[in-house]
Amino acid sequence: MKTICFAATMVFATVTWAAPAAPAAPVQTRDVPVNVFMQGRLPQPIALNVPVPVQYAQSKVKRIGYSYWMRPEDAATATADKLPAAHGYMYGSMATSVTYDARYKVFYGIDDPGSLNKLKESATNVQVRQFKDGKHPAVMISMISRSTGQPAYFMYMSTGVNKDVFFLVLRAPDGRPDIGAAVWEKLAQNIK
Repeated sequence: MKTICFAATMVFATVTWAAPAAPAAPVQTRDVPVNVFMQGRLPQPIALNVPVPVQYAQSKVKRIGYSYWMRPEDAATATADKLPAAHGYMYGSMATSVTYDARYKVFYGIDDPGSLNKLKESATNVQVRQFKDGKHPAVMISMISRSTGQPAYFMYMSTGVNKDVFFLVLRAPDGRPDIGAAVWEKLAQNIK
């Protein structure tokens, strides 16, 4: 009996070892000026290119103040309440719960301990990257949602008008963190 278990273990280990996963293909994106991405909803032009997966296009999904990007075939049946998680999407809007105070270089609603604790309650692997030295300070957040187990990506950026902030959200196709991380890294490189 021990021999059978040992042999089965060896076969499983060999099969697992002999079939490593193929490396993921690089994510193909195109740069879309943020003012185009947001459909002109920003209070002033901002020099930021948003890396949008090449298969995404601006959709006509309706929600006041929001701009959605996804595959055109998904947009045909998507609604603001039922977005195409299987193939991913992006959207942006003006933030209502996050503001930026230039005097203190603080994103209220993110930088304060209470807000970070709320993020950590609803997600794991919360990572925050700050970009506060440019003309339009930004903060990027990536995390794994506790409720869905899927990665989530958010970017908040100061508009430079009052304390106004806009945000971008990415849901990677099939919740694949390799695609989400690649697109988010491209966005980080575009922040000036």
